[in-house]
This record gives sequence, C-alpha cells and structure tokens, in this order.
Amino acid sequence: MGANRIGKPGWGRRAFLRKLAALAAGTAVARPAPAAGDAYPQTIAALAYAFQRETDATRRYVEFAGIAKREGYQGIAYMFKSFAASEGVHARNFKELITRLGGQAIPAPTAIKPGTTKQNLIAAVDDEIDSIDSLYPRTLERMKPEDNAEASRFVNFAWESERQHRDLIQKIRRYSPLMFEKVAKAIDEKTGLYFVCQNCGSTLNKVPSPKCPICASAPERYQQVPVPG
Repeated sequence: MGANRIGKPGWGRRAFLRKLAALAAGTAVARPAPAAGDAYPQTIAALAYAFQRETDATRRYVEFAGIAKREGYQGIAYMFKSFAASEGVHARNFKELITRLGGQAIPAPTAIKPGTTKQNLIAAVDDEIDSIDSLYPRTLERMKPEDNAEASRFVNFAWESERQHRDLIQKIRRYSPLMFEKVAKAIDEKTGLYFVCQNCGSTLNKVPSPKCPICASAPERYQQVPVPG
C-alpha cells in the first residue's frame, strides 16, 4: 500500500486541489446574489421621489382641469388637462426606469386641496417654479456620483417640459386676480390645440418640425390632447 502511494507522485496533492476547487465552487454558488438596486441606490431614491412628485402633479392637474371646466374656463381647463398628460409621461418614464434598475415605484396617497381656478393657476406656477429651480437640479446632483445616463436624460426631459408649462401659465397668472376674467375669456377664445410628446412630455400648441425640441423624437411621437367635452 505504501509503495503504491509512492509510485503515484502528486496524486495526493491533485486530489486535495480537486477537493479544494469543489469546495470553492460550492461556496460561490451559495453566496447570496447582490440585492436589487445595489448598483444605483441614490439614483433609485432620487427617481422615486421625482416619480411621486410627478404622480401628484398629474392628479392635481386633472383636478384643476375639472374645476376650471365647472367654472366655465374651457381654455384653462384644456391647458391643465394637457399638463396632466405631460406629467403622466414623466411619471411613466421614472417608474419604468426605476423598475429596470431593480427598484420599486409605488406612489403614496397624497391629499389634494384645490381652490378656485384663479388660486389653482397661482399654485400651478409655484409648483412648476419649484420643480425648475429646486426639484430637478437637486435630483441631478443626487444622482451624479452614480452616473446613470438614462436617468439623467429622463430628468432633463422633465425639467425642460416644466419650463414650457411655466411659460404657458405665467402669461395668465400675470393678470390674476385683477384682470383674470378678461384674460381668461381671451384665452378661451384663442386657445388652440395642445400636443404632448409621448417620449419626453414636451407640451406645445402645434406638432414641431422636424423633431421634438426637447428629446429630438420624430413628430409622430406627439399626440393631440383631446379637448374637454
């Protein structure tokens, strides 16, 4: 028996190495997989907050549109409805990306306290300015260390769309409340159609050519927002 082992130099070492390799392989299989979202925790958290804000904005604009319609401001109701469609695109983009990154996007219920149409216009401008000056700059800064290009692109899409909303609302709010009735009537008479890009949420009164000014998508990506009945 002793002569046999001596006659097969290296046999014990090879067997030991094979066992060691098998043990290492077993350990590797048993190692738990990385948790979902580990690669982009700050990006997911920042997008989740932006998703909540955009979801709230969508619901708020739908509510504002209903109030404006009941109060007889058809043009303003249509504008609010268009903004709701745009904010919905932003919320969808954020939700889909959060899911792809391994996170979850579950909006929390938020109470909406609308006022009159005049009050809602003021609130809308304030919210848009907050998104432009605070929400999206802070979101980009928070995501910067993880450098996810798609997340930055979607946030910039929303940021540029909010600027469009602000510019559309401010021409009305400027006259509130002293000349509100006169301006609202003029808006109702002159309101054209609204079109929203389904890729970025850009909100315009006509389909752009040759491409979307925010995301460079083809004009076919724009959909007309139905006029409130």
